[in-house]
Amino acid sequence: MTILHMEAGGQYTGDDVCKNIQKVSTNVDNKPEYVISDQGHNLVNGIGKSGISAVSDISHAMGNIVKHRYGKSDDFKGLTTLLGNIRLKYHLTDKAFLLPPNMRSICRFMNLASWVDWAQRMISVYDTLAQELKDAYACLLDYKELIAELAIAMDAVKHVEEKCKNEGFNLKTYGECRRYIIKHVLGNASSRRAMLGIDMLGYFDQHKALLTDDSKNLNTSSDIIESTFGIFKMKMSPNKLYGITPFVLFLPLYSKFKNENAAKTFNFKERLVNVKLKDIDDYASEHMSTNWVTERTKILRGTA
Repeated sequence: MTILHMEAGGQYTGDDVCKNIQKVSTNVDNKPEYVISDQGHNLVNGIGKSGISAVSDISHAMGNIVKHRYGKSDDFKGLTTLLGNIRLKYHLTDKAFLLPPNMRSICRFMNLASWVDWAQRMISVYDTLAQELKDAYACLLDYKELIAELAIAMDAVKHVEEKCKNEGFNLKTYGECRRYIIKHVLGNASSRRAMLGIDMLGYFDQHKALLTDDSKNLNTSSDIIESTFGIFKMKMSPNKLYGITPFVLFLPLYSKFKNENAAKTFNFKERLVNVKLKDIDDYASEHMSTNWVTERTKILRGTA
């Protein structure tokens, strides 16, 4: 991966996104064939205004589909509330070793699989548990049908994501994913699960329009962007007042050094001679967000 442009700001409108796409296209003298996004409204709007084809990241798209079909259902809300209460009730007791995985508050519907798998396993071994554990986790049995339905949904999401991420999105994988959804999600389905399957098919049919010939093979995953920025988030200060600092400039370097051949040819001496601290400060003032720790320090010292 090569990072072409980075900047930070309080918010970005569709017009801002469009301008940045055009700016980068001009800088590299090449217009992108398509742009992958997580379906954020400003991104979708900006990509549309740029006139470039839009591809929705398959993980975010599947998460949104599951959220749309289950997020407001009374039984689903009841189950998630129950799991949260179980964690609170038993996390400091001798029953804590069987607690469900923590449910993420952000991107929850992209991360259902772990606790759905836990719930399935708990139900399957329930009869073998000691009586006090049965008493603690008996409430799961009230949601047995929902958990089974969610397990089918999670298996389908995992299958189509792995297929498209590993083999690309092309006419072959399009057909294979459609057949899997029709057989495993729509087959003998309840009305809700059937609608989930129809929504999933809609994603694939929508993106099939971009497959203009038999040799076309699209990337439908933004994982490489997510994971690379995730490395920055692991290394940045936990104090959110710092915001995005010039330290983010290590990312283009990191992405290059992951390629050993590129790392061997990198001229460190040239960079040390030609790049000055002022250059980094200028970049930060133009592209980075306000460092509120610095502003706080200035005010408290009376130097603002």
